[in-house]
Amino acid sequence: MSEVEFQSKKHEIPIGLVEALSFVALLYGGIVTATLPWVFTNIYGGSLGGQLLKTTFMVLMFLVTLRWLVIQYIALREFRDLPDLTALDDHPFVSILVPAFNEAPTIDAAMRSLVGQNYPNYEVIFIDDGSTDGSYELAKQYEGEYGNATVRVVTKPNGGKWSALNHGYRLSTGEFILCVDADTRLDPDTLSFAVARMLSEERIGGLAGQVTIRNRNNFLTRLQALEYVRDNGANRMALSGGGVVTIVPGAIGLYRRQALDEVELVTGPPAETGPGAVAGPWSGETFAEDFQLSLTVLALGWRIIYEPRAVAFTKCPDRSDTLLNQRYRWMRGTWQVLLLYMKKLHWIALARRPLLPWIMVVYYSIDFSVLPALNFAFWAWLVYSVVIAPSVDLFLVMFGLVGLLNLMTSTLYVILQRDSLRLVPLTPLLDLYNPIFVNISWFAATFDEMRGSKMKWH
Repeated sequence: MSEVEFQSKKHEIPIGLVEALSFVALLYGGIVTATLPWVFTNIYGGSLGGQLLKTTFMVLMFLVTLRWLVIQYIALREFRDLPDLTALDDHPFVSILVPAFNEAPTIDAAMRSLVGQNYPNYEVIFIDDGSTDGSYELAKQYEGEYGNATVRVVTKPNGGKWSALNHGYRLSTGEFILCVDADTRLDPDTLSFAVARMLSEERIGGLAGQVTIRNRNNFLTRLQALEYVRDNGANRMALSGGGVVTIVPGAIGLYRRQALDEVELVTGPPAETGPGAVAGPWSGETFAEDFQLSLTVLALGWRIIYEPRAVAFTKCPDRSDTLLNQRYRWMRGTWQVLLLYMKKLHWIALARRPLLPWIMVVYYSIDFSVLPALNFAFWAWLVYSVVIAPSVDLFLVMFGLVGLLNLMTSTLYVILQRDSLRLVPLTPLLDLYNPIFVNISWFAATFDEMRGSKMKWH
């Protein structure tokens, strides 16, 4: 099947419609938050056993639904209050780092998008990390001057993405550093939006752009496209309100060089040795170097924000096995970073960024303990309700209540992030897809991390 490439539409957002949808969604979400835990527990509570367990489950459900309501309220408020970014008077020099390992099929389109930025003063540094598929030779064809941009292409022994980024950082000279994956294509205005937003506030050390799925060639990739629009956009925008976006994605992340220099002082020597290892602000201690770097920047007192108008079009897994592998790596890396945070960064954050420890406790404790357990319980009770003690009508009512809320949310974020409304009808299936892929990956990653199983970079 030929690949379908998506490009966001340059349309004006109907503010009146967005505000009306936001009001209705938040009002309905408040009703669901106040009633769903009590109704669900009383319908299915008979299988829970004692009153203590039943009450505990109801409280956990209330906390999860309340968390959803708070996130949506903050995120929608932040979307409404996005600053109007006018033309820049100053154009600080930017270095774009592009690490690559065996990315030959994506090189041409990626490089064309990088040299086509509507920004007058930047360089592109392509770092081949020991590829064996001709990636270096393909990228080398783009080396040279492009009027507003200079392209350099270098190669090094394989050491991992973190090492390639450090190597590029050593060669860069920009006041700002933009990190882009080699399978990513930037909207022509992305760099201008990102730099303008960085300059609009004090103490911004990092900026996460909007990651949009471009290969929508099958059912699975379209589900991921909706997942990125609804879930990633809401969470990052909500955290952006406090300047505490915890993950700047590898596909598009802009950093201030001063912040990265400070990170390097606390990062220490590379965790791995060999010809491919290069020291720098990116660390090889975990399999989530982007998450680790973001948390370190925050712990040092810098702000990290989200800018949805800085758009990167990336490629997602198009098969279930590769998707599970990706999510497994993300989960393993997240566990590693959380453990590292408690050992090294928590005490720094207490002194320099007091809000961060609260975010880590409230946000990630629910994400990595309560939600997987509730997901598992939900599907267990689904089987119980349909197969063992049929009460399908009650289940459909419950599923319909939550499904309507998610449908409203999907519609809002598709409009706000200028995506295709064709994604909205996939919402009920996304509600099935998420627990399956997230739960399987979470259990596998948690088990392997607890037993300390080895895992390779490439």
